[in-house]
Parts: sequence; structure tokens; C-alpha cells
Amino acid sequence: MALIGSIRKQSGLLVGVIGLSIVGFLAMDALNSNTSVLRGGRKDTVGVINGEKVTYNEFTAKVEERTKVLQDRMGPNAQINDEQRSYLRNQTWDDLVNEAIQGNSFEKLGLTVTPEELYEITVGGHPSQMVVQNFSNPQTGQFDPQQVRYFVQTKNKDEQGQEPGTKARIWYNFEQEVKKDELNQKYITLVSKGLYIPSFIAENAYNDQLRTTDFKFVQLPYSDVKDADIKYTDSDLSAYLKENKKRYEQEEDSRKFEYVAYDVKASAKDTNETLLYLTEKLADFSKGSKASEDSLFVKLYSEEAFNDVFTEKDKLNSPVADTLFRAPVKSVVGPYVDNGFIKFAKIVDRKLISDSVRVAEIVFSFASIKTQEEGVAKKKLFDSVFTLLDSLKGNFPLLAATFSDDQNSKVKGGDIGWVKQGQKDPNYNNGLFYKAQKGKVYQTFTQNNELVIYTVIEDRPSKPAVQVAYLSKEIVPSPETERNIYAEASKFASDNQSAAKFTEAGKKLNAQTVEYVRKNDFNVQGLGSAREVVRWVFTAKTGDVSGIISVNDKYIIANLTTIRTKGTPELEAVKDRVKLDFLRDKKIELLSKKAEEAKAGNIEQAATKLGKPLTEAVGTTQMNPTLNGMMYEPAVVAAASVSAANKVTGPIAGNAGVYLVQKVAGMEPPKATDYTSFTNALRQQNQAKTQRIAEAKRKLAKVEDNRADFF
Repeated sequence: MALIGSIRKQSGLLVGVIGLSIVGFLAMDALNSNTSVLRGGRKDTVGVINGEKVTYNEFTAKVEERTKVLQDRMGPNAQINDEQRSYLRNQTWDDLVNEAIQGNSFEKLGLTVTPEELYEITVGGHPSQMVVQNFSNPQTGQFDPQQVRYFVQTKNKDEQGQEPGTKARIWYNFEQEVKKDELNQKYITLVSKGLYIPSFIAENAYNDQLRTTDFKFVQLPYSDVKDADIKYTDSDLSAYLKENKKRYEQEEDSRKFEYVAYDVKASAKDTNETLLYLTEKLADFSKGSKASEDSLFVKLYSEEAFNDVFTEKDKLNSPVADTLFRAPVKSVVGPYVDNGFIKFAKIVDRKLISDSVRVAEIVFSFASIKTQEEGVAKKKLFDSVFTLLDSLKGNFPLLAATFSDDQNSKVKGGDIGWVKQGQKDPNYNNGLFYKAQKGKVYQTFTQNNELVIYTVIEDRPSKPAVQVAYLSKEIVPSPETERNIYAEASKFASDNQSAAKFTEAGKKLNAQTVEYVRKNDFNVQGLGSAREVVRWVFTAKTGDVSGIISVNDKYIIANLTTIRTKGTPELEAVKDRVKLDFLRDKKIELLSKKAEEAKAGNIEQAATKLGKPLTEAVGTTQMNPTLNGMMYEPAVVAAASVSAANKVTGPIAGNAGVYLVQKVAGMEPPKATDYTSFTNALRQQNQAKTQRIAEAKRKLAKVEDNRADFF
């Protein structure tokens, strides 16, 4: 009771404390939430494009639409990983920006894609490049329009296990992508058609490319001036940066950082324990006398599935391939390490396989199927014919002549003759050469949307092949090993919290440097998928050292060395690059002054004054602006070709040094009457440039990208 009375006396204070706690909790939530009012006042704004806000809900809804499309294409059981999600977010953002900057242009110009046009560029006679790419045979690279028509005809018939409407959704979304691409191509065509090439420009191009020039030159190489001989201060570099700021402008924020990586890898103890596990199973693994017994054992105890295919030595891709073709059948080879696994390999069987086999087929084509009902009926017929052959031992030639859709082979009882390795689709090929037994019937589905019943009539066994079962287990670090590595990384992080200490200690651990990473990047050079590292470098200050970040079986500790902001960066962010350019320009200045002071009546006298060799360049052209086939110097060749004969011209800043030139002779190309080829070449160059219109518009647009705050 005394305690309750005491609480009552202090109730005002208690309410105040609770109130402060609630305020603190709300403030913390506001600072950390994606919907924060305090985070730059953006609330739920993922970005702003030309004044139009893109909200978090709007953006994620569009990302989910794309995710659904990808899921439909990959199949219901496929898992979409973080890297794919990042790609989908980038793709969605790019589409929103492009629609904002290009859509208005399309609308003003009246550009559309009519339903008739869309039909023509998808299933009609003029397929778009997107259609060609998506419906080409992966083996031959040949476009198959029949596949497109079959997909459209059966788009309302979903595959087994697919969610209803999946194929229809895939086709609808594909049509939208084709439509967007066609609109863009129309726009580019309009612009390129408006770019006129006057005849005099084509004539100039003709003359510039075919005019030859002989000249003598003296080179003052940049190496004549040592870097140490040029005195400068940071103020000089800052002034140089200011004068040449366009050269260093950043289109978006970026960061440079260094990192130390601790690989989370198995210890010797982990390897021994993995080997012990397999060794305990070895006796039972060796006992199996049939392929079915080996298959069951592997399924229960091995991390590598049993494959009943007979494989040739050159396709086995195993470090013990030679032994597997020498040791007795049923013997076990190993242990050995292969790609991070400890393995025992058992020779289940060996036999000779054929380079070619004679095959009979019954083909059920779905190319002409128009409705789901027709497709179901066709599949039932296929199943019935297969049952007649497999279970009831029916007459293959008679059934082929009756039911096969292959008009060429049905009149021969399905006999298609001899088939060589690689002529059929991979699954069909493997069945024929590595699984099929002569006289038995099998079924397969081809990439041409055909169901096929086949049998091997004759074979020519000549190449040895082996059937192998693997008892294998991956060598992985134990929890104890992971804890030890984490402790080691933790010690490094705590001992080296300053940038100077990090850099010094990092030398012993082969610290790596990442020169350039942007705020929306998912992958990092040398690390792969490392979004958490990117998040950290964009919240850190220069000189900050991170805690431990887990990335792809590594523990990472990073040190942020450089912050480059959008626009003109600070000197420290680009100092190395500015210094190189500053020194080169200073060398050009010094060497040019030296060359001017040495100019005389002719190039020979200039060479003597400068103490440099005189070299002659013969037959140079602007099409191939090299000096005697060695040094690429377009500025030097161009200056020589337009200079007056026997006059010293220069100094000219080239790639390798500063030059003085004197034209000796030149030959103008013969007067042409037709410059069509040059006009066409210039037009193609312009057309290539029109592909960058969207990029140029994007740079001019006002785009605020805040995605990194949310993802």
C-alpha cells in the first residue's frame, strides 16, 4: 500500500516521463521510417520527374507488376532473388523517366501504334526485332514465326501447374514492350529522316578521307618534362578544376572506398568432419549392385542427384575421369575434392554408345491448334498411341502411318533414317544416345512445340561411356568456424577505427579499392551483390570505418575515402585525375613555348635547334591518322594536311608530345561525280546519334531520384 501511495504522489512526474518516452519513440520512428516526414521532407516520395511526384505506393505497385511478369515467365516454383528485384526496380524507374520525357514528344507528333500495326509486327509478316530475339531457336539462332503463332493460338491454355491466365498475361505484357519499342523506333526514324546531308559536306568527307599528305615532323615528347620539375599547389589545382569544371562534372553522386574482406570458408577440421560423414556411408554405398539401389542411396545421403545418363570421357568434366574408364564396374573411386565437394564416385555401369542411330518417330504437332479443346484432344491422342506402343506392344509403322503429323516420315512407317549426335534438341538427343534401348519406345517434347514418340531401330555402338553415381557432400564452414572468423574481423574493425589505421593495417590484408559506386547500385566490383555496403557508404562521412557487413560468404569492413557529389566535385574527390590533366597541360605549355622559340625557316633548322631527330611521314590520311603506322596522332595529321607546303606549322599538341610539322607534298583525290556512298555513311552516323536522343533528354530533364532511401 505504501508503494501505491508513493506512486500516486509522483503521478505528475510519471505522466511526464511516459509522455517524453512516447515523443521519443515517435521521433525515432519518424527518423527511421520509410515514410518519414523528417527525411528531407520527402514523406513517401520515391522521386520527382519534371515536377511530377512518384510515390512509394505507386512505384512499388509498378515494380510488383514487373515482378509478376517475370514470375510468370520463370514458372510458379522459381525464386526471384534480391539482384533480380533490384534490376526490376531500376527497369521500372527507367520506364517512368522515359515515359515522362518521351511520351509528351510522341503525343505531340501524333505517333501511335495501331492494333493492325501491332499484329503485323508480332504475328504478321514484319516481326519486330524484339519478337525475333524472343522466338529464335537457341540452338540454330533462326527465327521461327510458327512458334509465335503457336504461342498466340494457345495463350488461353496454361501449362500444367500455372496460375490461370498466366500465358495470356505474358503475351499482353510482351505486346506492351513491343509497342513501346516500336513507338521509339518511329520517333528515331522521324528525327533521322529530318537530318539532311548537303552535297558539299559529303564532298568534304570524301576529300578528307582520301587526301594523302607527306610531311616531316619533329616531336618533343611529354616525357622530356619530369613531373617533379613542375611546381604547383592545391590552390593551382583548384583553379584548374574551376576553369575546366565541365570536364569533371558528375551526373550523379558516387563514392570511392576501400575494404578488407574475411572469407567465411571451411577449416581443416570442417573438411575432416565432412570426409568422416562420407566415409561412414561408404560401405553401404559400395554394396549396391543395381542402378536402382545406387539411385535410392544417392537420393538419401548424397548432395548430388543420381543421373542415369551414360557419359563419354570428354564430357564427364571430372578430375577422376581417366580412372572411371579404367577401374572395374561397381568399384568406388575417391575420396577427392571437386568444386568445393568431397566425393566418392561409383562406376554403376559402362557401355559403348553410338555416334549415330537410326530412328523412327510419330510426331504430334501443335502448330495448327487454335483452341484449348483441340490441344487437350491432341494430348489425349498422343497418350493413347504411346500406351498402345509401350504397354500393348502395338505396330509402330502402322501407328506412325495413321497418326504422325510428319508427312515425310509417316509414309515410311515413321523411319527418319540415321540421326547424328547434336541433330536433335538436347533432351531428345540425350534420350536417343544415352538412355534409349533399341526396340523400346520413348516420348519427348521438342522446342518446335511437338510431342514425339520415338524408338531406336538400329545403332552403331563405338564410343565408351560410363554411368556414375556420386556420394558427395559440400565442404562448408561450421558455426564454430564462422564464429572464429567473425571474431577475427571484429578485432580488425575495433582496432582500426581511424582511416589512417585502416589503410595501414589493410596493406597486410590486401585491402581492395572500389573506385566508383552509385547510390542505387546493387552490385559492387569485386564483391558481387553488396547492397548493404552501398547503403553504408552513402550514409557515412569521409574517413568513416564501418562495422562488419556480411556479403556473400565474406565479412567486410569498409573505409569511405572519397565522396563525389553530383555536379562539379570538390578537389579531393577528383584530385588524382585533375593532377594528371594539370601536369599534361603544363607540359604542353612548356614544350609549345620551347617549340615556338626554335621555329626557323624550315623544319631541318628547327630539329637542329631542338636537338631532336627529323622524321618523315609518307602517305598519311585522316581516315588512318597514324605516323608511319605506329603513333595515333589525328590532330597532327589533320594540321599537316591543311597546312601550306614547305611552311613550318605548329606547335601542335598530340597524344604523345608536342609537334612541329612541315608539309612536303600532298595529293588531292580525283574529282568525283557521285558522293552517294559518303552521304549514306554520314547519314548512318547521324542515325546512330539519334539513338542517344532519349539520353540527352534525360540529362536535360529535372529528375530527383530518392530510391536509395527506400530500397
